[in-house]
Amino acid sequence: MSRVTFTLVTLNTWKGEGAYRQRLLRTAQELNTLRPDAVASQESFQASDADADTAAWLATHCGLHATQAQARPKPRLFEGRKVLSTSGMAMLCRQPWLASQALPLPSTPLDGGRLAQIVTFQAGPHSVRVANLHLSHLPGAEGASLRALQLNAVLKHLQSLGPAGATLLCGDFNGELSSPGIAEFMASPWGLVDTFTLANSLREATFFDEQGKGQTLDHVLLAPSLSTCRVDIRSAATVLHCDRPDADGVTPSDHSGLVVQLSLA
Repeated sequence: MSRVTFTLVTLNTWKGEGAYRQRLLRTAQELNTLRPDAVASQESFQASDADADTAAWLATHCGLHATQAQARPKPRLFEGRKVLSTSGMAMLCRQPWLASQALPLPSTPLDGGRLAQIVTFQAGPHSVRVANLHLSHLPGAEGASLRALQLNAVLKHLQSLGPAGATLLCGDFNGELSSPGIAEFMASPWGLVDTFTLANSLREATFFDEQGKGQTLDHVLLAPSLSTCRVDIRSAATVLHCDRPDADGVTPSDHSGLVVQLSLA
């Protein structure tokens, strides 16, 4: 049986922070080199009064389609002035999607309004379902508990949709895979698996705090229990590096991105 490949990129696109338009240009340049089938964006910025729409701009300049789940509306400082904006989820894809939906996530007064974006694609005769996530940033036990509730809600919803050829969870988890609130989902019954482990690829830090300490907060996980195909991870790599500025000191984001290629049969 012939195998079908599917390439996914995930990147936290950092709202409207920093040198926004230069960052988008760098991101588009690298995406056009990578040529993924889908790009999952977290903190996808949109401010109509400021002519800013991260997903739409990248879609136009990379020859992709965009589906967005706008979230967390509020005034934000952008290019020197306060603008009403959203920081949501977006999926860019080379071919139109089969289904796209937004799932409200459990929240607290300190961290509310988060959504998961769940998009299903056609890959040859198979389906690929991707849950695009940006889990709670809260520290300590409160954050771990909330991330666990959020992941559980996403997995229960994915389970209710029925299995796809391949089911992936990706994005900014705001935690290492070994951290409380995430680690328990790597074990039974969900048994999520890091695609970098399956590809025998080395993990790199995807975020650096103010002290320069690197953390691996962004992930692409395979859910074997929600996948009907034989899924092989051909490659997994860190891209769009947040610690490799160009000559102008600009990086694509404050997070690095990930690219994963899988094959299905």
